[in-house]
Amino acid sequence: MADLVPEYLTFDYRCQFRGIPGAHHDPEDYPVFWTVKVKGRVWEDDDDEGKEVSVGEAHLYVVPDAGVIELFLTLDAVSQEVANVGEMLTIKRPDLIDDMALGGDLLVLSSLRIAPKFRGNKLGHSILKAILCTIGRSASKVILEAAPVLTKDAPAEGTAEHESAKVALRQYWESFGFQPAHGDYLVFDDMADVLD
Repeated sequence: MADLVPEYLTFDYRCQFRGIPGAHHDPEDYPVFWTVKVKGRVWEDDDDEGKEVSVGEAHLYVVPDAGVIELFLTLDAVSQEVANVGEMLTIKRPDLIDDMALGGDLLVLSSLRIAPKFRGNKLGHSILKAILCTIGRSASKVILEAAPVLTKDAPAEGTAEHESAKVALRQYWESFGFQPAHGDYLVFDDMADVLD
């Protein structure tokens, strides 16, 4: 199959939310959950009209005004995965949230999966940049956990293969501009470079 042309990516943003987002919601309703499906167009040869293919998918939470709410209680009410982010930010690295006291959203990138045949050309960077330029425009900080998803086909946690995958994932996201936060968590807060 021919290479994917990034300029022909198509993003399908989906969000379901009850009511109008704001601090008046119950904590479990406060973060806005998004699913982003990404498709692309590939060409087999110059005369081909191209074929649309699935490229990947991202899941993320946007926490409006994260620095002015009870972040740990809010994220703890959502899921264990997001509660772990809240614990890291409020207990291990409160300085990251202190920076947000004047406002700004927190974007938690829960997952970003690229189809195996499209990996290796930093397409994840392009997809994250598109997400930040659209639904993440008000984000002051982006948090992700740079650890491979544990599935039945993935290397077991703690194995050399799993640790190698973690190192590669960390290096991949650090090349985007993420910095170490705590443990496997990385933080990105240089939105000016993305939104230019």
